[in-house]
Amino acid sequence: MADKSTRTKAAKKAVKVKEPARAAEAKPLKKAAPAKQPQKQEAPKKPAPPKKPVKPAKKATTFKLDTPQATQVAVVGCFNAWDALANPMKRDRRGIWTCTVDVEPGQHQYRFVVDGVWWDDPMNTMRCWNEYGTQNCILIVED
Repeated sequence: MADKSTRTKAAKKAVKVKEPARAAEAKPLKKAAPAKQPQKQEAPKKPAPPKKPVKPAKKATTFKLDTPQATQVAVVGCFNAWDALANPMKRDRRGIWTCTVDVEPGQHQYRFVVDGVWWDDPMNTMRCWNEYGTQNCILIVED
């Protein structure tokens, strides 16, 4: 009987060995989506052209010169390539010459041409020297 008790003691001391974990049961596969029909491919679109920087809008600027004795007056400047024919001025009944020109915002130089002679604007004291040793008037157009 000693034999039986030895077995019991040995059985109590025996370390229980866990069974290896069962592999997770395989889930059934989902049905594959039906194959898509090949679609017509459109020609590749051309890339959009690069955007041009937006220039600020030109502003209507009126020039005036009070010289009733003149017969011909024009405003010239960097805004019209100093062309005396580009912006001729018109005389009113009182002898005031006017002309409205669309000018981009920024700083511009200008003068008047009165009967073929270059004049400064007597109403504008902002001046700068030019390459001819005379002065140009300065016009500042705000945005």
